[in-house]
Amino acid sequence: MLSADSFKLIPRLPQELVDHIIDHLYDDFTTLNSCSLVSHAWRPTSLFHIFSKLSLKVTPVISPSELCQRLYRLLSSSPSIRSYIRELDVLEGSQLGTQVAPHVVLAGSQSVIWVANDRWLPRILRKLTHLKRLDFGAQSATIQWSRMQLPAQSAIRQMLSLSSLTYVRLAFWNFTSFWDLSSLISCCKNLQDLTLSNVTFGQQSGYPVDLPDTPPVLNDLQEEVSLASETRRCRLHFLTVEHVNSAPFGDWLLGPESSLDLTSLRELRVALFNDIDFVKRLVARAGSSLEHFHFKMGESDPRPFDLSTNYNLHSMKLTLEDAAVALSWVMALLGSISTTNSLENICLEFYTPLKDMTNGWEALDALFSREEFNGLKQVEIGLFALSTSPEYIRVTESLAGLSSRGVVRFYRLGLKGQRSNHQLTPRISRYDSS
Repeated sequence: MLSADSFKLIPRLPQELVDHIIDHLYDDFTTLNSCSLVSHAWRPTSLFHIFSKLSLKVTPVISPSELCQRLYRLLSSSPSIRSYIRELDVLEGSQLGTQVAPHVVLAGSQSVIWVANDRWLPRILRKLTHLKRLDFGAQSATIQWSRMQLPAQSAIRQMLSLSSLTYVRLAFWNFTSFWDLSSLISCCKNLQDLTLSNVTFGQQSGYPVDLPDTPPVLNDLQEEVSLASETRRCRLHFLTVEHVNSAPFGDWLLGPESSLDLTSLRELRVALFNDIDFVKRLVARAGSSLEHFHFKMGESDPRPFDLSTNYNLHSMKLTLEDAAVALSWVMALLGSISTTNSLENICLEFYTPLKDMTNGWEALDALFSREEFNGLKQVEIGLFALSTSPEYIRVTESLAGLSSRGVVRFYRLGLKGQRSNHQLTPRISRYDSS
């Protein structure tokens, strides 16, 4: 056994190196807990990785309400922990079915509704003063803003107004009118990354709701937020709009009353937005700052885009699901590329039966031979077929000219059941919130 004098001879590592070692244990919570008990110097980094991301959702072990209650008591008894919490994931509903804890009240056979009426959640939200990322969504359910109690609505607004908050994702939400959503977004001060997925307006669950054409009368808090947004606009770098079809939303986002500045947008992802004119205006507004564009078409006729101002556009990804217009859309959008663009990467995903797409591949091959595409470094083409099928082989042979350049990669897309779950994912994988 080492004596006390022997311990003094052991060299002490610089704290920066110790912190770096602990960083590699970010997902090993048992070891992190042990590290937090070693010394005061080890404690901050260990606690940061333990509490940096919170997830509030239904589990087989504990109900969300009980989890929120325990968390609230912890944050009240140990206020220093609040500064470590940087990410929050709130999930309404559940797919656990009968696997949930017996004290969880089921609303329907598969879903659990808890967000709207939980009395502990608003208290927790008010204590998260250093939050950077918020993911507030639902599974097998819809979060209805109009049915949230006033303390919950107020707490969400307060959380969105944090200066530290730079990323917000709202998924499967329903608002009585568009103005509820716009006033909510207007609370943000330094938002850089916004994702809106499956957001609906008006009638929900059989309750008829009138959609006003003009903004409603604001209360004192909303009026204060509205006045502040007129002088302060968040400079967005990343925007995802998926399954959000609302004419007022498009008008607000691109209008002078919007609290979002899109002139610095680096990455734009749009899915199933039927107003193509809005998408074209969105691309034009981003201008030279746009680096990556991912477009998943809705039910609309193919048409070209004006990409002349997007001369820093480095990559484009197109996801297509309608065999009748898939190649026409590709030809229209890629045909919009000019020599002013700096396109280097293209990804084409054809979630369509190849047997229904017999013509047009040779024209696409000829398009890639144009001068505008001389700078291509990589072309990825995903096909919804077995790589050994005649249809798959026919497509690869039809694109022989592109293949001869050594920049193309063909791959098989996922199973048919995965198509409806295919989500838009960031091309820029490392998000810098600084």
